[in-house]
Amino acid sequence: MGSSSRSASPDLRPGGRGLPGRALVVGRVLRPHGVRGEVKVRPETDFPERFTRLREVLVRRDDRTEVRTVEGVRWQGPTVLVKLAGVEDPEAARALAGADLLVPWEERVPLPPGTYYVGEVLGLTVRTTSGEVLGTVTEVLRGAAHDVYRVTGPEAEVLLPAIRPVVRAIDPAAGTMTVEVPPDLPAIRRRTRTPDRSRTPV
Repeated sequence: MGSSSRSASPDLRPGGRGLPGRALVVGRVLRPHGVRGEVKVRPETDFPERFTRLREVLVRRDDRTEVRTVEGVRWQGPTVLVKLAGVEDPEAARALAGADLLVPWEERVPLPPGTYYVGEVLGLTVRTTSGEVLGTVTEVLRGAAHDVYRVTGPEAEVLLPAIRPVVRAIDPAAGTMTVEVPPDLPAIRRRTRTPDRSRTPV
């Protein structure tokens, strides 16, 4: 059971923010490139090859989202240079710095059984096998060996390693995650929240 990916977001990372339906963040605009209106994009997906097939993207910035036709894509090292329709000069490209590029949820790449998009994990209610509610998953932290789920409850935050002995079941349809929390597990840190604070293997 796993959480694949930087490629995923929950209903617009993390939930609506002005666009009906669901979408996946696949990239972040870094800055303008050249004089023709291209933008340099950092892929935020485990499937960067999908950029070569893009025909349209959703561009989200400052809680505003619009559909843009993709006129060109080329690679520059680990980044992608993208030409969007209507962006014809460096000034227009600069205005998109920091924007997210998204694709509709229906265009997601199918994942192996037991592997989940980050957006399917965020917001899940986390319960122990004994029935205790720990809170909800508020962040998925990437680790070298596995992901770590930040679970936020009313009184504490728990960091749960996303490994099979700990994460027993994930059910996005039911909105739940079931975990077994060994009391001596060193990878878990519990801390009291301050008053003003509001991978399983892939």
